[in-house]
Amino acid sequence: MLCPEVWNFKAPKHQLNIINTCIKKAEINTTIKNHYNNHSVSVVIPNSKNIPEVLIDSILEDSDYYKVEGVTASQLVNKEFIEAFVKKGELSLLSVNVKIDLDNVITITPNGILILSLNIEDFQSLGIEGKLSYFDRNKQTRYVVEINLNEETFTPGKKNYERVRSCLENNLKQKFDVVLSWDPPDDKLCPSSVASWFYNQGNKVSLCHQKTSKLVHYSLDVPTLEDGYKAEDIFEWIGILSIDGDMKNKDTENYVNSYVCPKPNTPVDQVFHFECTGYFSRSKINKIYELIKTLISNDNELQTPWMSLHIHGFADSPISWSTKEHNYYTDGDNSLTIIFHSNENAIVQKSLSSNSKPRIFQ
Repeated sequence: MLCPEVWNFKAPKHQLNIINTCIKKAEINTTIKNHYNNHSVSVVIPNSKNIPEVLIDSILEDSDYYKVEGVTASQLVNKEFIEAFVKKGELSLLSVNVKIDLDNVITITPNGILILSLNIEDFQSLGIEGKLSYFDRNKQTRYVVEINLNEETFTPGKKNYERVRSCLENNLKQKFDVVLSWDPPDDKLCPSSVASWFYNQGNKVSLCHQKTSKLVHYSLDVPTLEDGYKAEDIFEWIGILSIDGDMKNKDTENYVNSYVCPKPNTPVDQVFHFECTGYFSRSKINKIYELIKTLISNDNELQTPWMSLHIHGFADSPISWSTKEHNYYTDGDNSLTIIFHSNENAIVQKSLSSNSKPRIFQ
């Protein structure tokens, strides 16, 4: 039996949005602020002697987050919790150890929206209005419930609040493991206050630290942003570098690896790749972005033709960009990559692949 030509199978469709912009504009800041659940941050710096310590410190400083076990949805509508952490500062919360296409998943956005992605059995027994999942509208097996915790009328004594609290307390008793991060509105307030609140509620709370990795690649050809470059090729090059792929192949007919560096390119002595994985709030990502803007604009700080920042979301988050519904399908990708040019221009690639599920599976 002959082996099938598996390399001729088409890859799953990914919807990528690529734009050229200027880092002085607020466009990139807006994009970052619309991505709430960030799982990893990675930086690539070509032709630099080292990764600036100020950048590593910025990524790791105040980056601890918390894992809370046994959280019920009714705890998240507790008025004390809402007043202390949802309405003051920015709270980011996401359930973990669950699958978006199989399990119930919850999240709280920094602007105070509690989102529950539920299977049909739990939704029907819940008693709260929701909408059919876009990705399961034919099978009708999943529903999405959104509750605005910041509404003035969402308060004890009001009919809507009491009904929602009662439904969550009596009809959705599932316990979730969540990760969370709270950015207080005042430096005098401690971010760990939210962890203390859950601890006092009887939940098991763990302090989590970001996991880091650093790779240095020597004597590489690096794509340049000169005339004739293709943005898609540079983003692909960054992706292969980040997984420590073979970057030195010169033969396009190589059976094992046919990838070669795209043109135009230039040889450099070394390329640094630094990655940090855990849970990042949008405000933390924005601080990292602002620092890289400063570094790339200062020619004396970094002798590099360009620099990249990649932000990867959680594959099983119920939302991707803003409150847009998210689905796993083949890989659950929802990510953002920014290439900073030394002339203050930038190329931004936003992945929307999770929102382009084929019709036959809907």
